[in-house]
Amino acid sequence: MNTILNISKIEFDEACLAQPKYKALVWLIEQAILAEELPDKQKLPAQRLLSDHLGITHGTVTRAYELLEKKGLVTAKLGAGTYVNSPGSARNHSEKNDQLNGSKVKEYDFASSMQPMLGQQVLVKNALSELAQDVSAVTQVMTYSPQGVAKHKQVFTDWLARKNITIQTHDLVFTQGAQQGIYTCLQILTKESDYVLHEELAYPGFFRAVDASRVKPLGVPITPHGLDLKVLEEYCQQYKPKLLYITSNMQNPTNIQYTQDQLGRIVELSRQYDFYIIEDDVNYCLSESWRLPLQQKAPDRVFYVSSLSKYVAGGLRVAYTIVPKDWQQAFNANVHSQCWMVSTLNFELAARFLTNEGFIHNQSLLESEMRYRQNAFKVMVEKQGLSVRCGGLNVWLSLPDNINVNQFNAFLLSKNVKVRTADLFRHPSSSTVSIGLNALRISLGGFNTRNEFEEGIRAFEKAFIEFSQQQDIVI
Repeated sequence: MNTILNISKIEFDEACLAQPKYKALVWLIEQAILAEELPDKQKLPAQRLLSDHLGITHGTVTRAYELLEKKGLVTAKLGAGTYVNSPGSARNHSEKNDQLNGSKVKEYDFASSMQPMLGQQVLVKNALSELAQDVSAVTQVMTYSPQGVAKHKQVFTDWLARKNITIQTHDLVFTQGAQQGIYTCLQILTKESDYVLHEELAYPGFFRAVDASRVKPLGVPITPHGLDLKVLEEYCQQYKPKLLYITSNMQNPTNIQYTQDQLGRIVELSRQYDFYIIEDDVNYCLSESWRLPLQQKAPDRVFYVSSLSKYVAGGLRVAYTIVPKDWQQAFNANVHSQCWMVSTLNFELAARFLTNEGFIHNQSLLESEMRYRQNAFKVMVEKQGLSVRCGGLNVWLSLPDNINVNQFNAFLLSKNVKVRTADLFRHPSSSTVSIGLNALRISLGGFNTRNEFEEGIRAFEKAFIEFSQQQDIVI
């Protein structure tokens, strides 16, 4: 039977570096429950046994168990012990019944670019609990704050400073998701029929904002080092674009990273041809790959758009834009015209968990898990003679010429495996694509547990082998 004893003392000691021992133990048990390593109704080990195993006092374990019970994650039964009360137990039971009744087919979601839930729900739950006890804070989030609450902006400014992003609080504008930040940039920087530049394959949400703003998109070819600068300058001379949209830190969807020389030259062209840059840094990026935004080099030319969606949860709609000084009044006014103000309640919750010691540990867990998933997927496809470009939550899988991406995608769907084809990242008006469309974007975060992810990998590999064998027969 699985118990918390499966967690090593080394892992416990590492968690203790960031928080008190009883909280470290609570955090590790929470993660085991959420990852289903400790199933519903599983009895936790006796407190004396656990204290001896981890080298801590009996009182520390007692305090941890009491806190877990307050969180609703365990139930203590007098004289019988403490038992897991999994938050997903009702859902899991329902899914099992569906499968037994034949009403639910197992799907493998490699299409949705999201992070696995490795405790983010607990961070939000705890923030909600804290807020419920703070009447003053509740009162504050219930009042109009069109410019955002000052203390929230300070928390975000301090948090960005820890990532070496230096700004003033007034440079920061909160938005309801990064999509609103992108749309607002288009609204204040362009008028109908203006030209705007973008990477030839790009985030589909940008295209929707472009169409809503009635401007004309121009896709710039992508090279292994970033944009094709020769074509970029030709477009600047011919069309006089108002802005350029890029995802320079981790290009979406190809995972290409721009060189520093490329970025420097793009800023030079921005000044020379008088266009602004929307730098979208929403995509999840591992710490070893993440770099300082271009905004820090050219704060007068770059609108830096980012959010917590890929790091915490998309449903919170917590995002922000760092706006050049000359455009801050116009940007704020346009946000107000769309929604008057963002929800201060969401940013209150974010401000609470960003300053919580558990957030750092949660992000460390997420990094470790995504490194594992990237490597596991890479090993699998390389075994099949394929190659991928890894990124954060996604990998870019280029297919050989003998495999038609649309036929393969249809075959995957028949096996209940969902992916995203390259053409979904292309604007309908685009005529040429230099980077090639015979590719898939594979998202790795749509599985909340490692067991589910590994099952998904096996399903993908099996489908690829079956499809390849059919192709051989046809040939």
